Amino acid sequence: MDLFESPGFLVNRLAHVMANELERRFKVHGITPSQWSILAVLWQREGIPQVELQQRLRLEGATVTGILQRMEKAGLIQRQVDKADKRAMLVYLTEQGKSLEEILIPEAKAVNELALKDFTEDERLFLVRLLTRALHNMNF
Repeated sequence: MDLFESPGFLVNRLAHVMANELERRFKVHGITPSQWSILAVLWQREGIPQVELQQRLRLEGATVTGILQRMEKAGLIQRQVDKADKRAMLVYLTEQGKSLEEILIPEAKAVNELALKDFTEDERLFLVRLLTRALHNMNF
């Protein structure tokens, strides 16, 4: 098998290159790619339980806790005990966390554009469908 024709190798390499570019662009704003993924989820729906963040991002609890602690310290999010379930922590954006949406989303879109610059719209949609299906096949 030729390594450079292996879907696993190519997807992994592309993910690595794109993550490095995101990291470079976000570093200016003091944000890591891990923090970006949490912000992106919260921009869609804040006030969700921390455990839901873990599930949606497919990350370990300790990993999410560490990221959230750093984000809280940086003033990007705040956590509050759920009044309905005292064991659960709900995660909310601060104004600073909300304000990053208009800055970071264009940066993320620019990285996607860079990777897909010669693709037609149909090819882009087809690629997303194929990648989603491959992830589903891997039980993700």
